[in-house]
Amino acid sequence: MKLNKLTGIAALALFATVIGCQSDDTNGVNQNGDADKIILNSDSNALNQRISYANSGVIDLIGNTGGKMSSAATASDFPLAVVAEVNAPVYNGFRLKATHVDINGPYAYVSYNTDGDKYLGAIDVINISNPNNPQLVVQAIFPKSDISAVSYNDGYLFIAGASSVDASPNLTSPAFVAKMPLQNGLLTNNYASTSVLGNVATDIFATSSKYYAVSGNNGELVRYNKADNTFEAAIPVADLRALGSINNKIVVLSGTQGVKVYDANSFALQSSFATSQDVADAKRTIDFSDNRVLVSEGRNGLGVYNLASGSKLQTIAIPTNVTGVDQQDVVTNAVSINNNKAFVANGAAGLYIYNTSGNLSLLGSLPLNGTISNASANYVKSSGDYIFVANGNGGLKIIKMVTPPNNSIDCTSFATYPGDQWLNVNSGQNLQYQGSASVQGVNVNANLTFCGSLAVSQGLNINSGGVFYMKGALAQGQASNPWNALIINSNAKLKVEGSVVIYGNLILNSGATLEFVGNGSSITIHGSVTKGNNVTITGNYTDTNNKLN
Repeated sequence: MKLNKLTGIAALALFATVIGCQSDDTNGVNQNGDADKIILNSDSNALNQRISYANSGVIDLIGNTGGKMSSAATASDFPLAVVAEVNAPVYNGFRLKATHVDINGPYAYVSYNTDGDKYLGAIDVINISNPNNPQLVVQAIFPKSDISAVSYNDGYLFIAGASSVDASPNLTSPAFVAKMPLQNGLLTNNYASTSVLGNVATDIFATSSKYYAVSGNNGELVRYNKADNTFEAAIPVADLRALGSINNKIVVLSGTQGVKVYDANSFALQSSFATSQDVADAKRTIDFSDNRVLVSEGRNGLGVYNLASGSKLQTIAIPTNVTGVDQQDVVTNAVSINNNKAFVANGAAGLYIYNTSGNLSLLGSLPLNGTISNASANYVKSSGDYIFVANGNGGLKIIKMVTPPNNSIDCTSFATYPGDQWLNVNSGQNLQYQGSASVQGVNVNANLTFCGSLAVSQGLNINSGGVFYMKGALAQGQASNPWNALIINSNAKLKVEGSVVIYGNLILNSGATLEFVGNGSSITIHGSVTKGNNVTITGNYTDTNNKLN
């Protein structure tokens, strides 16, 4: 069973080997039973059955007024689309729960654990090199270990978690950290683990020469030499939840003692300041924006602190009166900073997004309804163009920012889009816009040029005599409602210089024209294509899903 009190500490390296592979992720048997054994599965056909595209498509940010969710009156300037949903692994009848994500190049590494007394975890590797078609390429099941966090660095995956002491006589305490060599970015068949003080290691990350971890309950902050996996230093701190690094400083979060800042080399305490007391054993994260540390504080929302002085700069309270959810399930679980945005996982209220320039200001929120039922935003990680949100019942939602495929398109001659939710071009108009926009619909009766990033959640109609010239990235529609289609009518034209992703259907009525300008343009169509007579498709382009033939 999982323990609530510390049982010991050691720095003993253990080596594990794969004991079996299987064609699906529900039937493996660990015959040895040691806590350090893993089961690898690289059957991509079986693994990718866990990926669902049923709710992929453009999503509308919801505005916020007085804590109540409401539709935004104007278009968002932060276009987003759900790429896919990934159901959690199931092993021997137990469904796991996503706990952490790290990203390196084409791969996302996702860790899992199991609620309750049972020790059972996993790591998924998701190939995101094709932004519209993520693929599960390998999975590792840990039959006797929970995995709390993973961190990629220099060809290795560093792992934090908890193992069953009863399952292996080599373990002296449940909390452990591990170093796994990767092969071309993928999981391998061995890793070296080390017991640490406490019941569970909760977070981990590595630098060029060291790696650091924290463990909860009567735990500690530890440092290891990355080259030979040897223990170097430890500092006991109660109830550690998370850690991070900034400017050669190690910053940790304790649920009872708040934030502590240490010198990365000497481990000397440089500063310490209190945050709100937190519920025992709850997963929390921290992240940094300029000289500020952002702390997820459960029912007390998001705290923003000056890292040098410890003074509290801002409190972002948890949302209230969110429609259709139990307020008891609304809690700030995690925060991730990327692209001058703060992504905040607020439990049943979903994902909230803030601009980080100056004081944090709300950009909008995303509920997590979808194929993953009873969704709750328990963890969030954003990197590059991606946002990964771990849901309460175990699933993972992959969201992508809609961005132009390159920076070679010049938009400076156009005015910034003013922001209506419905972009209408009336007869005789010649409209030219630039920027990033997310709208509900587009209706073109004359001439429209949009340069930058445009997301359209519902229908896009180009009517007879209309010309829509898209320079940059266009995302349109939703898989759950494919009849909100992109429609090019007779004697109408869509010109594309960049990329188009259609999550629903494309209808090319008789006499319609689809023209690709220049080189390197692409179109990805998830739904069906209907063609009338005398349809013209010209130019050089990549048809990702081969739907235009």
